[in-house]
Amino acid sequence: MPRITSKGQVTIPKNVRSRFSFLPGTEIDFIIKDDKVIVSKSRNVNKFLNWLGRGKQLHKNEVDLMLNQLRGRVDD
Repeated sequence: MPRITSKGQVTIPKNVRSRFSFLPGTEIDFIIKDDKVIVSKSRNVNKFLNWLGRGKQLHKNEVDLMLNQLRGRVDD
């Protein structure tokens, strides 16, 4: 049975992580309903999907710049 640590952390059991594809770095939401807390994958838009397909006809330097922006390494 998982328990909350003194730092507020909890280990999600492997079978639950696998079933719902909770990978390292997955953003989650806590939904409070009555006296329960529901853990759900965040519904925030995946930044990668916004960039998908944009590099098809670009020069390599432009693709590198877009990837750096996506990764937060350069200012817009």
